[in-house]
Amino acid sequence: MNLIDFDLTGFVNFPHFTARSVKRIDSGKTYVYLVAFDGNEDRLIQELKPVGIFCGDDVSPKSNIYTPGKDIESLIKEISEYENDTREFYFHNNEPFKVNSQILLGWSKFTYEYTDRVDQWCCSFRELTNEGKKLYYSMKKLHNNSEIRILTFNNIK
Repeated sequence: MNLIDFDLTGFVNFPHFTARSVKRIDSGKTYVYLVAFDGNEDRLIQELKPVGIFCGDDVSPKSNIYTPGKDIESLIKEISEYENDTREFYFHNNEPFKVNSQILLGWSKFTYEYTDRVDQWCCSFRELTNEGKKLYYSMKKLHNNSEIRILTFNNIK
């Protein structure tokens, strides 16, 4: 393990490799963005293009998929419907999401998945470092009329 890989995580505390509830996978990278948007097309100045698999944001309700007793076909259908619904909120027809501002908060050379449920790890406010939390509040202050979200992308090649 090269310490430099873990020193370059930006403002995010990614799950530690000894965490029991989250496993680390070498299938791709993880990016965490802090974005501001307000829906006013005249003020939207940047595009955030979907990369890898969009895992979700820090605000939207998480869909806990209950797995016992389900056959594999219905489980796959439920997972893909959830991913499509969540992704559609941000990326209509796979087009870039328009934002007022975006910051790449953190990155890791690994993908993270939960071990106790069928879901990928998604960064929330509590996973931010102290400096990351300060940056989050600074973004809220700068874009006080905008929605502020933390977006997580996994499996980035």
